Amino acid sequence: MEADLGVVLKTTPLRESDLLVVLYTQARGRVAAVARGARKSQRRFAGALQLLVLGRYQLGRPPRGELWSLESAEVVREWNDLARDVVAVAHASYGAELVAALLPPEAPDPDALALVVALWDSLAEGGPSVGALRAVELALLELAGHRPALEACAACGATDLAAGALFDPARGGAICRRCGATSRGPGVRPLDATTLAYLRAAAEAESISGGRALDTDARFAPADRASGRDAIVAMVQSLVGRPLKSLEYIAKLGAATARRP
Repeated sequence: MEADLGVVLKTTPLRESDLLVVLYTQARGRVAAVARGARKSQRRFAGALQLLVLGRYQLGRPPRGELWSLESAEVVREWNDLARDVVAVAHASYGAELVAALLPPEAPDPDALALVVALWDSLAEGGPSVGALRAVELALLELAGHRPALEACAACGATDLAAGALFDPARGGAICRRCGATSRGPGVRPLDATTLAYLRAAAEAESISGGRALDTDARFAPADRASGRDAIVAMVQSLVGRPLKSLEYIAKLGAATARRP
């Protein structure tokens, strides 16, 4: 049994004293494990069973069943100072929830863990950033094999997306004017040239810092950022099949901020 570097994606109470912990680890990918006695005693887990912690987790596979057992854990790094900013925590939670929702179990990809850590570092260094979130979303969609088509029509491959294009999450992204005649359903929306350029820039960002730079890029107006956000969120929800709780919370925070005088 070896310790594995990773992050906690979700915890759920289990029985009287246990926790069901969903982790994303370097060697095993996404795994679900039972931490016995974790709700009564933290000694074996040393504060490592929470969001905003990079930990080392001692996992064991039981003789039967799919659940791992979590024997012990220790903190390697933590970002607990982010707790003072509810928006930053919401963005950090969204990154973790995306990994849990999009990536398959026990299929490790070192880039996924690195993305989560990079997002939390970015939040600690510069605060919340919508451009950073778009870069993380698009990078995770690519890791999951669902990068949206942005350079050519997802239906026919045509590259003329200058006018009349749509974004259709169920069909894989940008849809040209001709193919758009058959796009129906939730999430389908117009895709103008500047929104498309914004999404392309977010997808091509080589780092989360590159995504953050889009927040002040003079080429894009607030409406372009909002339209780009809505398109990618629609694709995420189409793939997952349900709204993500962290996204709903981010939306509520945004609405509350907009109502302030």
